[in-house]
Amino acid sequence: MFTTKIIEGISSSFIGPCVAALTLASFGPDNFDEVMASNLFWGHIGSVVSAVLAGLAGFILYPNIKFCFLVIGFSAILAVGGVRFLPEGDPVVGRGLESPRNSSVNPTPDYVPMAVKSHQSEVSSYQDVFLDRKTIVVCFTGFFFHFANANVLLVLGELMGGDNDDGSVKRTAIPLIAGAIVLAQCTMSVATYVGDELTKVGWGRKPLFMMGLLTLPIRCALIILWKDSGESYLLSTQILDGIGGGFFGLLHPYLVADITFGTGRFNVLMGLTASCFGLGATLSNLLGQIAVEEMGHVASLLGSLVLSLIPICLFSVGMPETYGQRGKGNEIRNAGYIGVV
Repeated sequence: MFTTKIIEGISSSFIGPCVAALTLASFGPDNFDEVMASNLFWGHIGSVVSAVLAGLAGFILYPNIKFCFLVIGFSAILAVGGVRFLPEGDPVVGRGLESPRNSSVNPTPDYVPMAVKSHQSEVSSYQDVFLDRKTIVVCFTGFFFHFANANVLLVLGELMGGDNDDGSVKRTAIPLIAGAIVLAQCTMSVATYVGDELTKVGWGRKPLFMMGLLTLPIRCALIILWKDSGESYLLSTQILDGIGGGFFGLLHPYLVADITFGTGRFNVLMGLTASCFGLGATLSNLLGQIAVEEMGHVASLLGSLVLSLIPICLFSVGMPETYGQRGKGNEIRNAGYIGVV
C-alpha cells in the first residue's frame, strides 16, 4: 500500500506541472489562461466519470472492492496512449518571445521588451525567482491550505460511512464516498468555468483565490455543526470543497505564469509550488489522522479550521494583484541586463 502511494505521489507531481508547461509553451502567455482553464475543466470531468465508475464497481463487487482500481488503471492506460498526441511546445513562446520555429507567433509588443528580445537565450537565476516575495507567499499559502484541507475529506468519509465490526469498510460507505468525490469534482468543473469567465471580464487573481481559501474554514465549521445531522448534510459540504479546489487549482498556474513571465523558470516554479502543496497534504493526512485517533473527529476538524485561517491571512496581506502584470513591473538583473518578468 505504501509503495502504491509513493508511485502515485511521483506521478501526480509530474502531471500537473507538465500539462501547464506544455500549455504555456504551445499557446503562449496570451492564450494560456483560457486553454489552461479548459484543460482543468476536462480534468475534473474525467475525475467525475472515474469516481462514478469506480464507486459502481466497488459497490457491485463488494466485498472485493479492490477491483475498483481496475477502472483507474484502464483510465491511466488511455491517458498514456494520448501522450503521443500532445504538442511538443516551444519554450521561447512560453516566455512571450517570438519563436524562430513559428513565425506566425507574434507576441504583443507591450510585454516583450527589447532587452529580452535581444537575449532570448538568457534565463533568470533560481535565486531571483525563488526569493521573489510573490513566490514565497504562494508557496506558504498553498502549503498551509493543503495542510488544513487534505485531512478533511478523510474525516468526512469516516463520519459518513463508518466501518463494520471487523474493521472492514461498510458497503453503504462506498457510494457515499464516491458521491462526495463526484459532488466536489462537479462543483470544481463549474468553479473552473466561472473562474475563467470572470477572468475574461477583468476579475483579478486575488479576489478569486481568496474566495477559494475562504471556503475551507466555513466547510470545517459546517461539518462540525452537522456531524450528527445526517449524511445528506455532510455530503452537501463537498460543494464548498469543490469551490475551493476549483478556484485554487485554476489560479495556481495563473499565478505562477504571472510571476515567472520572461524568466524561463515557469517549470521549476510549478514544481516548487506543487512540492510545497504536496508536503502540506502529506502532513495533513498524517497529523490529522493521528488527531482523530487520539482526540476524535471534532478535534481534528477544529485543527483544520484553525490552520485554514493562516493561508487566508498570509495571502490577503502578502500577495499583490498580478492580473495584467505579465511583463510589467518586476525587473530582473541576473544576467547583466534588465528584463521584465
